[in-house]
Amino acid sequence: MSQAHHDSTSRRARRQRLLELMERCGVGALLLRRSNNFAWYTNGADTRVDHASPFGVAAVLITPEAEYVLTNNIEAPRMREEQTPDFEVVEHPWHEDEATAIRELAGDAALGADFPLEDALDVSDEVSPLRYVLDPDALERYRRIGADAAAAVAEAADSLEPGMSELGAAANLAAACRRRRLFGSVLLAAADDRIVRYRHPIPHGATIERRAMLVVSAERGGLYANVTRIVHFEEPDKELRQRLEACETILRRMREEATRPGHTLADAFEDCRRFYAEEGFPEEWRLHHQGGMTGYASREVIATPETRQEIRVGQALAWNPSVTGAKAEETFVLTESGPEVITPVPGEVRP
Repeated sequence: MSQAHHDSTSRRARRQRLLELMERCGVGALLLRRSNNFAWYTNGADTRVDHASPFGVAAVLITPEAEYVLTNNIEAPRMREEQTPDFEVVEHPWHEDEATAIRELAGDAALGADFPLEDALDVSDEVSPLRYVLDPDALERYRRIGADAAAAVAEAADSLEPGMSELGAAANLAAACRRRRLFGSVLLAAADDRIVRYRHPIPHGATIERRAMLVVSAERGGLYANVTRIVHFEEPDKELRQRLEACETILRRMREEATRPGHTLADAFEDCRRFYAEEGFPEEWRLHHQGGMTGYASREVIATPETRQEIRVGQALAWNPSVTGAKAEETFVLTESGPEVITPVPGEVRP
């Protein structure tokens, strides 16, 4: 199947699912402004200027008859030329309220939105699950994003050397990501004892001596690839080696045994706790979350003992087991033929 056919088929399917949602919710027009929903619906368009905001500078307005990208005159040229050339872009002056433009397009129809908006029904909780199973075209993009994220981490890892600061390591990782058009929404770099002390070691300036850990949640086109790598400059002692091997074993078993269609994330979490115990670290799971579903968010849904989210073919997952001083993390997609890791170590050959 050609990429163009994938795109058109997936786009029609996304639109149909939203039209069904609109009918269930009793609205005649739907506005999507959250950047992850926008990226999902447009197959990777980016509306963000301020990455600290969950809302972009443009929105998709969907009615039973049409669909539009609505934005202001500052952003409209970029939307038309670079981000959403296949959509009709409707602009309004940046200094005027967009409500008039919305009503001109939607008429008197009841309005739904994925963000708080006066006189609109908030349907954000209903829209989010529509992203969880990836379209074929999203999966094709995701494979490339995952490979680029893994390559960025490998490049940054190769740049490390004793005497380098965590800030320098983080800068190299950020640069390796940006060279590949990736944005690191989560970017961690830790040296030596800070790997032991903190589960989320924000770069703080310590000097790398014996080992370093790099962590990134790298995003492009709305899809997130999550990777952790630990680099050693001296041979780990027996205890640390045991902890590192335990993390890798738990990660493999989470991918190959616990992530099964029809089970829930709570079921997978119960397996995870058992895997920790069988590796000799029965309480370490309590010190950090174990990951869960990823895709259009670094973590769409985090697994807990109460998470009843069903695991389905087409979903992406990122498990991140950690034992004090050690961690493992990858991103994979559950396909009809089993899990497919999209962030393999470059050059690694998997059976």
